[in-house]
Amino acid sequence: MSQSQQTECGSQLSFFDIEHDDLSLITHSNCPATPSTSRQVDSFSFVQPSVPSSIAPDPLECFQRVGPGRRGQFFLYNVMNHTDWVEWWLETDYGSNNSKIAWESQHGSASETWKQFEQVAHTGNGSPKVMCKRCDTILEHPYATKKDANGKIGRHGTTTITRHLQTLACQKATGGHSFTQEAWEDELLQFITINRLPFNLVEHPTFRDLNSHSQSAPNLPIMQSADTIRRRLSVRVKERQQDTIGLLPEHAKISIALDCWTSPFGQAFTAITGYFIDVDWVYREVLLGFKPLYGTHSGANLSAVLLETLTQHKIEDRVFGLTTDNASNNKTLVDTLQQSLSSDVHVIRIPCLAHVIQLSLNQLLNRLKAVPLNDAAETTWTDRQDTLARANANVQYREISHTLNKVRYLAIYIRGSPQRRDSFAAVQSRAQGQALMPIQDVRTRWNSTFLMLRRAKRLRVFIMKYCDQFNCKDFALDDDQWRQIDYLLCLTRPFFDYTLALSKTRDVTSHLVFQIYNLLFEHIERSKIQLQRKRVVWKRQMLTSLEASHAKLRDYYKETDYMQGHIYAVCTMLSPDNRFQFFLSDDWADAKELRDQYRVAFRDALTPIQERLTSASAQGPQGPSSGLTPRSFLHNLVRTQKSYSKVTPGPFMDELTQYLDGSKFISMFISIENQFRFPAIAALARDVLAIPATGAGVERLFNTARDICHYRRGRMKSKTIEELMLFLCTSRFDLDEQEAKEIAQDLPSDEIDAMKEQTDEMPDNVDVEEISDTEEQGDRPKSVSGDLTDVDDEVEDDDATIRFTTAPSQVRTPGRKRKHVDDELYEHY
Repeated sequence: MSQSQQTECGSQLSFFDIEHDDLSLITHSNCPATPSTSRQVDSFSFVQPSVPSSIAPDPLECFQRVGPGRRGQFFLYNVMNHTDWVEWWLETDYGSNNSKIAWESQHGSASETWKQFEQVAHTGNGSPKVMCKRCDTILEHPYATKKDANGKIGRHGTTTITRHLQTLACQKATGGHSFTQEAWEDELLQFITINRLPFNLVEHPTFRDLNSHSQSAPNLPIMQSADTIRRRLSVRVKERQQDTIGLLPEHAKISIALDCWTSPFGQAFTAITGYFIDVDWVYREVLLGFKPLYGTHSGANLSAVLLETLTQHKIEDRVFGLTTDNASNNKTLVDTLQQSLSSDVHVIRIPCLAHVIQLSLNQLLNRLKAVPLNDAAETTWTDRQDTLARANANVQYREISHTLNKVRYLAIYIRGSPQRRDSFAAVQSRAQGQALMPIQDVRTRWNSTFLMLRRAKRLRVFIMKYCDQFNCKDFALDDDQWRQIDYLLCLTRPFFDYTLALSKTRDVTSHLVFQIYNLLFEHIERSKIQLQRKRVVWKRQMLTSLEASHAKLRDYYKETDYMQGHIYAVCTMLSPDNRFQFFLSDDWADAKELRDQYRVAFRDALTPIQERLTSASAQGPQGPSSGLTPRSFLHNLVRTQKSYSKVTPGPFMDELTQYLDGSKFISMFISIENQFRFPAIAALARDVLAIPATGAGVERLFNTARDICHYRRGRMKSKTIEELMLFLCTSRFDLDEQEAKEIAQDLPSDEIDAMKEQTDEMPDNVDVEEISDTEEQGDRPKSVSGDLTDVDDEVEDDDATIRFTTAPSQVRTPGRKRKHVDDELYEHY
């Protein structure tokens, strides 16, 4: 290179390498004097030395350099220099061609993500970028344009910067926020306390699984917005329901149960549940809808909501039974629904058996004037209650209702003050959290009176000690009153047992309806025989009340004869333990006409199924989708041939006769072997036995609904409540132990105690004396109102004992009756 070339090159390099602070020293005479260079320089106005000798600072001096490198390759945007920034940027290569970025727009005010970034532009070409405040990483500007593979122009968007904030590199680069166990626990504590969550949340398996899953991610998961999570909830609900309904076998029927519920915020909902038996003979319970209910709870309105739900799931032509409580609007519901369905669909209404049992029990308590009037437990002891308790204790002629009122007032009195609760716990020599407290019954809770009395019986020693120590004479019970509690516990215990068993079961129940009725009738009749020998006034009151309960139960039992297709009889015969032999016992000795009707009903129910199977067989072999064959067809076919190689299914009547009248015991009807041995009966069992005898499954849903409709969620929309219920309860209604504990934390203390008392099916420390046949003979006890003046008290021969007509407990049609319990030939089944 020649010396002149070196000089020229050196002059050019010195021009571009000079710092901004030295620009004032450059004059036109300092520039190279070559002609070509002179023409180029003359063409640029900002190079042309039109400024005076005291040159003003370059506008770029006010821009801060940032980014990688010693000097920084990017200028930092500052709203204070907005005008100079825009003038410079519009002259850059990028800005002159793309001028649609609004630098002054308040992006950060609308998003937490934007607040973590600064806007920058390249010092050379002006391309817009953003820089992370945490780690100084340069990323594409969300509003910068780009071309996709198809040449379409679009923006980068905020996805890139959002994901960047979740990366471990960005998190670790945060100054002063390095992870420590102490800091993690502080953040967790703040999260729990601010959101008012239970502390045992950190021990919940789902929370720990969530934490572990996030740690396994290559980058920190993106925290989505609330709207995004709500949309995902809707998608997941639809997917879950489709998956569950897909388990319904082809040609199989589904039965429905529904009930209404009002949230703490006054929102009305209708819970609609479905029941069916899948191809593996698993009894399925699925929540079909938790629909908001607007307007009156009329049968027509309920029918419209139910029909909408059935149509949504495309099962309106596959409904078999509908289980409801005994409200009059439910009868209208079934009639209206039947009119809306096709003519070949016949819906059978099933009265909830648990509700029937409770109505009979309430009839007993009502005659004793013992039905509670309050809808919720009272938590405050007032002067009015003090006056009522004193008046109740000082009545001259005390009845059973006065005894129950004493127990109620005692529960309110102790629970109405923390000091009194502590005192009662001290009497038990236990801490308050471990001590048992008396509970008050409420009108809206099943078996609450039984639970109240049983808890009082468990605490008898402590109640007596407390009343004596703290001078609570108005609540003290004498021996006769404790004996009344024994009698009430003996009389109401079976009602509690059967209701609780029906509520807890997750299996088929319709084949047990007749047996439960029989056992209740047996209990009532036995108790009547024992009470009819009694001469004490309050025992006679119990006898009268028991007769009223008996009459109520008998009225509902009579209605089973008028149910479509004698459905309970068909269900009973489908049980392998019963079959037709159930109706050949001595209890049904005079019911030949009914037996014939039941057999005809069974045959009529079987006929259309047999015709369908015959038609399907003529068209060719059917796969597992028919619902009559197991999933592992070959494996179970081998088992079937091995077990029943000599059994060949005959024509229709042979199958019916072989099953109903066969002497060989069938160990398990719902099994792979028996569905090949009795194919038509197996299909009938799948439809009929799916009918729930009670709507208790719907009642269990309301425990979850009450937890969702928390008082801190008062603004939650009905649609969100519905989707949350469907998400939680699509395939299960019962709460596991951990969930029940979490819900219990938000329940009142009286409800927690009632739940605990119900869980203890037979507490060891409850010593209830059974009703004795001879307790009034010889040593005659005094009645609660003093010595009896009735002359019958002095008579001990059987002829003087009050006799009650042994009316048949199940007389529904002429000639049918149950045998009396004192009959030597009575058989329990």
